[in-house]
Amino acid sequence: MTQTTQFAPAEPDELRAFLASHPPFAQLGPDALAALMRGSEISYHRRGSTVTHAGDDNRFLSVVRSGAVELRLGGTDLHARLGEGECFGYPSLIRGGPAQNEVLAIEDTLLYRIARPAFLALREADDGFRGFFDTDEAARLRRALDGMRRKFQAGDPDAEVLGVHGPVSSLHRRRQVVTAAPDTPIAEAARIMAERDVSTLPVTNGQQLVGIVTDKDLRRRVLAPQLDTRHPVRDIMTADPVTAPEDTPVLTALVMMAERQIHHLPVTDPDGALVSVISSNDILARLGSNSLLIAKEIAASASAAQVARACAQLPDAVGGLVSAGVDADHVSRYVSTIGEGAHRRILALAMEDLGPPPVPFALVCFGSLARGEQALGSDQDNGFIFGDADSSARDRAAGAAPYFVELARRLSDGLDSAGYRYCPGDIMATNPAYRRSVAEWQAQFAGWIDAPDPQAILQGTIFFDMRCLAGDAALVDRLRDRVFASASANRIFLSFVARAAASTRVPLGFFRNFLLQDDADEGKVLDLKTQAIAPIVDIARVHALANGTKATHTLERLRIAAAQGSIDADPARDLAAAFEFVRDVRLRHQAGQVARGEPPTNKLPPARLSRFDREHLRGAFKLIREQLDRTRTRFAGGVT
Repeated sequence: MTQTTQFAPAEPDELRAFLASHPPFAQLGPDALAALMRGSEISYHRRGSTVTHAGDDNRFLSVVRSGAVELRLGGTDLHARLGEGECFGYPSLIRGGPAQNEVLAIEDTLLYRIARPAFLALREADDGFRGFFDTDEAARLRRALDGMRRKFQAGDPDAEVLGVHGPVSSLHRRRQVVTAAPDTPIAEAARIMAERDVSTLPVTNGQQLVGIVTDKDLRRRVLAPQLDTRHPVRDIMTADPVTAPEDTPVLTALVMMAERQIHHLPVTDPDGALVSVISSNDILARLGSNSLLIAKEIAASASAAQVARACAQLPDAVGGLVSAGVDADHVSRYVSTIGEGAHRRILALAMEDLGPPPVPFALVCFGSLARGEQALGSDQDNGFIFGDADSSARDRAAGAAPYFVELARRLSDGLDSAGYRYCPGDIMATNPAYRRSVAEWQAQFAGWIDAPDPQAILQGTIFFDMRCLAGDAALVDRLRDRVFASASANRIFLSFVARAAASTRVPLGFFRNFLLQDDADEGKVLDLKTQAIAPIVDIARVHALANGTKATHTLERLRIAAAQGSIDADPARDLAAAFEFVRDVRLRHQAGQVARGEPPTNKLPPARLSRFDREHLRGAFKLIREQLDRTRTRFAGGVT
């Protein structure tokens, strides 16, 4: 094929206008932009021609003016496809070594070429410019994530941080807290609460908090049973209440209160002394949302229909949290807390109608809810585990099948009405395959572990993310102990899990848009869940299984894996940053869908991505692909 390359000085006005519309040049002042343009040129490359060979002495930062190029690492492995406004050549300029990529024009292409001295001088002088071209894409991703969080925080570094990422101490200044001693008569405690107009009274021994009394305690533990009010307040207080250190983030306090369905949270100093008591209203005033009220309404619901009405508020609450700058992990934990509450309340309401269960059992969830990582639009993944403490347990469970069939039906129907769709794969307690005794579940896991099959592993990994939501938690603990002990000891099984993870199609190639999936309803889309979030979940799960780690949360699994030396600290940190960034993009996308009246999904048309998100998603996908390859190499010997 004829290869044509032509060079000419760049037209200053045209070059200036083009650079000023693309990052990172758009942030530069006139003098910096002028210095960068000195000695620049424009080059034309015919389709199919080689722009740079691997090993060349590269002397330019190249910016695609029009057309497209393909980068191949070492001249063979596809690294990326770049379109208008995207840059290449900077790693070799920064390193001072030869080019590692072969660059091929895959369309007739115009490039702006900025001379190495001008590029390096500006990189040295401008922190933002240097950060953009950092050769460590993981570092760029982490900085981007930190920047997104910082933009919601107060700007004065010497002032107390008052944003949603601030500590609970920012909700209350130090002040005298109304308290009572443990031996204070109940009548006196009630008088103090009335006089000081407080609904919560901490009980302290000196400076140490030992209990807490609320208006509800007075109604339920004193008035209802007609308890003698001369009794000491210790008789009715909630002992050893949940507390939060002063540096606890507001968002963590939100999740703590939603999980435990409490509305007041004592705050303590480093010595454990009581400092203040924050209320749900304090957090609601900061967040401007009804986040905590949903959990309260679910807990108080008298019917599955009321649970559904409470859950219907969740999308708007998530939109409020996202708008307030709440990070993806806290939002996901909160969404999961609401999901857990809906499961428990609907199950409890069904059991009130059906009566007590004829055999011990546990309700378990799998997948994102078990990991505390739910987003909007999640479906159901649940099952029942029956006890088999004696030889007749299985027979009793079988004889009780009508009870559990009806219980499962009410649970599943109630969850569907509350917005948790029926599972497309039928992983629900309504399916007899997911109503089993401990022994039967153990046999199922043993089949996966001892005789692994590629297709079964692909479909079965979700079950290794299991958590008890209600019922006899000891049944779940016993099963998990056996499963993780067996899994960590079977290297063949781990190799199959690693290979299944590495089979994920991560959209690494870029040509103006991502490598996309076809969706019958939405057309060409990027599936953030299957193409980006799931692979990181898979990597963390492989390490958890290999190490016998019972943690389910992906970030926690990565931290533990790094601490145990199963994965190096830097890759673990990089994966965590990628995980957070992609989930943040997903939540912002879902919040936008809710605002437009659309059902929230994981599938995102790339036209809705900002250039910032496109650039950093590319870095995230590159990291994911690299770590999937490393995981396969470590656990499966590189075999696919």
